[in-house]
Amino acid sequence: MKSAFYIIFYFRKIKKQNYITILLLLLIYAGVLLCSGFNHVTETNLSNKIFSDSMYAGSQSCRSCHQAIYDSFITTAHNFTSRPAAAEFIKGSFDSGMNQFTYNQFMQVTMEKNDSSFFQTEYIGGTALRKEPFEIVVGSGRKGQTYLYWKQNVLYQLPISYYTPSHSWCNSPGYPKNAPYYDRITTARCIECHGSYAKAEEGSNNFITYFDKQSIIYGVDCERCHGPSANHVAFHTAHPQEKKAEYLLTKKVLSRQQKLDACALCHSGIGTAIKPPFSFFTGDKLSDYSVPRYSPDSVALLDVHGNQYGLLTSSKCFKNSEMNCSSCHNVHQTEINQPAIYSAKCINCHNQSSHNECTVKHDADLGLSNNCIGCHMPALPSKAIFLQLADPRKSSPDYV
Repeated sequence: MKSAFYIIFYFRKIKKQNYITILLLLLIYAGVLLCSGFNHVTETNLSNKIFSDSMYAGSQSCRSCHQAIYDSFITTAHNFTSRPAAAEFIKGSFDSGMNQFTYNQFMQVTMEKNDSSFFQTEYIGGTALRKEPFEIVVGSGRKGQTYLYWKQNVLYQLPISYYTPSHSWCNSPGYPKNAPYYDRITTARCIECHGSYAKAEEGSNNFITYFDKQSIIYGVDCERCHGPSANHVAFHTAHPQEKKAEYLLTKKVLSRQQKLDACALCHSGIGTAIKPPFSFFTGDKLSDYSVPRYSPDSVALLDVHGNQYGLLTSSKCFKNSEMNCSSCHNVHQTEINQPAIYSAKCINCHNQSSHNECTVKHDADLGLSNNCIGCHMPALPSKAIFLQLADPRKSSPDYV
């Protein structure tokens, strides 16, 4: 009360003409505060924000207790779906004669190596016009890779990617065919599916994402699916005799839809975002974070590259059972190009006792039971991804 009295007394002593000055100063101050809210996020104030990265222990911390699973998982495509650019992760060749993508007789991009650094350099008429570094590798290389570079704390995609089936460099999908393009911005949504975590802020136009470079956790690792594990590691280090998993999600505690949502985050195509990237965690309801851009009635139009979840949920197998993605896929192991493994899972349900086995008449020597995939899930051309190679005769859609 006494302080309020002094304030009233003070304002009574102010001359009337000074009220206008004080009012103007207050308006200016309010305007500064308001305008600052529209500024783009910069690298400096981004690093001062409070994030949950302290909750992450790193997937390597899992090995001491789960060695067999960890050693198997680190060989998978999920684990290698993003990495810092280094010689052991870049699949394309930098050898002369194999390191060039040619647009026409005057314009090329050459993949160049300088000590431990790698670059894509644009040449026109033999003159170097632009040179940007390989800084992040996106893609395990099982089917292909693309590459990113930093401009301050914004990521951009390089013009040339790599296509594994042809063992050659290719034009980055969706890029112009007649000239190199260096200015496609990489958003947080891209890293959300090709990484496990990043501090990121989207600009006011939602087309630019500002990253904290040091915060990126590369690859889709253990903590992407099981949740940040720092508390789990601390608890079980202090209580090694405790066998029940604390402070961590395991498959057995999740419902069917929760398991599906964990995969659908990245395997259901591009949705319309409701909440920012990296806000979804396994166990959350995906529909609270994004909504699909397709109708379940239009599954015939779904692309084999972008929406495995939509294709799965439209299948008879899914509708007539309680299957989920992990019914067929073991994400802890590399199972690619091993159709017998998948066929064994098919036969678990499609056999004589269930009266829905394969009806194709065949000789036992053909071994069709070892390759259900060849007939029932053949590789199909993607309508979304077309690979433009330097040799037009080898250009083709991606097959999935």
